[in-house]
Amino acid sequence: MHKLSAAALALASAGLSLNANALNILLTNDDGCRAPGINAVYQALVSHGHQVTLVGPLNDSSGIGAASVVNPGQAVAVTSLAPGKFCVGPPDGYTPPAGKTSAIGTPVDAVNVGLDLLLKDNRPDLVVSGTNFGDNVGPLTQMSGTVNAAVRAMFKGVPAVAVSTAIDMELFMRDQQAGYQKTLNAMDDTANFAAKVIDKAAAVGAQAQHACQRSKHKHKPACALNVLGLPGTTGLNINYPALEAAEVKGVAYAPIGDWGTVNFAAQRSADGTVRINLVAPPTPTAAQQQGDSYQLWLGKAVITVIDGNMTADAKLQDQVRGMMRGIKP
Repeated sequence: MHKLSAAALALASAGLSLNANALNILLTNDDGCRAPGINAVYQALVSHGHQVTLVGPLNDSSGIGAASVVNPGQAVAVTSLAPGKFCVGPPDGYTPPAGKTSAIGTPVDAVNVGLDLLLKDNRPDLVVSGTNFGDNVGPLTQMSGTVNAAVRAMFKGVPAVAVSTAIDMELFMRDQQAGYQKTLNAMDDTANFAAKVIDKAAAVGAQAQHACQRSKHKHKPACALNVLGLPGTTGLNINYPALEAAEVKGVAYAPIGDWGTVNFAAQRSADGTVRINLVAPPTPTAAQQQGDSYQLWLGKAVITVIDGNMTADAKLQDQVRGMMRGIKP
């Protein structure tokens, strides 16, 4: 027994994986390739035995959504931070064309560079995006660079997991520095939780793959499941509260809702200036309380199933077809 333990320690110290379901992972984010959140997740995934390549945006791209390079032939700079760690940004001296807003070196760009170039010959099993500074639930998911990096990966055929660490907005509004620090303090726990979720899902995915390999009927449901044990390229959106691990109120499995604690609104001030301000959330309805944002507000870690398929359920497609019967171009 002693010899086995010594051998296991030797393997671990040599950096070799003891994880039977270790994955090849592309890690990205929207806070920037040097952000503390992406570093926390990198450390957690590596400690769980996964092979991780970090490819993040050079600069903070928070709230940039699915923006990316749209000019054919546009150069991007890919720089190396360390072995297996890269930053994607605009080339030196770049200035956007006059009168045009241009996005270069975004989370989506980082995913494209990672999948199309850096890992082209070693395609990852999974893309992980985060952990983000601030939650990405409810209406925030639409504008999130973190979530849209994951969605981009799914569009390109790779399942993905988005990871975010919430902000205690009540504290943040009273004491910005204290609120900032509280989120930072929760990032290691966020990263460890995400790694545990990925490991558990990967074990289910591995079982499905084994079942598929043993089966003579490759159309069985198990053969349609990915490394997370989910259909196709479906993935997860994980949000962790800004709390110590012992204070977290459990895990909720909730859909993306239309209520959130972080709400932006355009307002005109007395001098005529239009500003985008934070406004108080409305009282949530009973239905909204079942959504991701409210469950996170309760202090729970929230797991939401997401995918990169922007088409609706087939039944809804048929319903719209019926509604439009007789319409002509």
